[in-house]
Amino acid sequence: MAGVNGPEPAPSRVLAVVLNYNGGADVLACLDTLRAQTWPALEVLVIDNASTDGSLAAVRARHPEAAVIANDTNRGFCAASNQGLNRAVAGGHAAALLVNDDVLLEPDCVAQLVTALERDPAVGVVGPKVLFEPERDRIWCAGGVLDYRQNLSRLRGHWQPADRFTEPGAVDYVPGCALLVRREALEAAGRLEEDYFAYLEDVEFCYRVRRAGFAVRYEPGARAYHRVSRASGDRYSPLRKYLNARNSVHFLRRHGTVRTWLAFWLFDVATLPAAWLHQALRGRGAAVRAKARGIWRGLRGEKGPPARWPAARRPPDQPA
Repeated sequence: MAGVNGPEPAPSRVLAVVLNYNGGADVLACLDTLRAQTWPALEVLVIDNASTDGSLAAVRARHPEAAVIANDTNRGFCAASNQGLNRAVAGGHAAALLVNDDVLLEPDCVAQLVTALERDPAVGVVGPKVLFEPERDRIWCAGGVLDYRQNLSRLRGHWQPADRFTEPGAVDYVPGCALLVRREALEAAGRLEEDYFAYLEDVEFCYRVRRAGFAVRYEPGARAYHRVSRASGDRYSPLRKYLNARNSVHFLRRHGTVRTWLAFWLFDVATLPAAWLHQALRGRGAAVRAKARGIWRGLRGEKGPPARWPAARRPPDQPA
């Protein structure tokens, strides 16, 4: 359609990067919601981290429109995501959308995010309101806050009713499960830090985006639904706690100040004995011990894939 002053500009090209690791039916459902998006210039790239459950073959059969990168090994969230981000930059896309394989998007989610990005050139990253799936009545996150206390950061609005956090605005970070980033922000801030392997890489990435002069924004008009921690167990799984703790130390070694290190020691490390007692009574003592190991190995400089993987509880529909 022609505008008043000539043809209207073509819609911005967006590359959705979907990471799959033994995603089963989840990744197919995720791709179904991407196929249903109203944004007309959306392309999809699936990066498979050496799945063994047949999900890659199922993706190719059900979604032949999606491009695929099939890795021979599990490269982790960061390295695999960077494969997609590199392709987005090389392909001249205006933005890249990181999407976990256990995330579903409302049909207008991408359109809402792109509109928020295009409305303000100062915005480098924007994320949706993310609700728990399948309940959809509680918020998983409305952006995030970097507070340097327990677990270094926290999710805004976590577990609050879905009708809260209705105003858009600046946040410290948005989780990488559903994150739209402008190409110029990628070029200025770089890619995800692969030393993290998984967890807190989105916090660190958004930190660098903000240091590069771009804003990070929460857009509640865009909605996504997250089946939380399908790959690494629930919130208190040993693997999740281990990687979060280790990567908190890695973040502080790179970006910490005297004040933030002090807050970490006071609120996160010194409280470990009380946290262990509290969680042990609920059968979660192993997760706190894994957190302590993660802090210790972070202080010793461990990066990338963990030297020894603590056991993680997997949902019953996921392979062991």
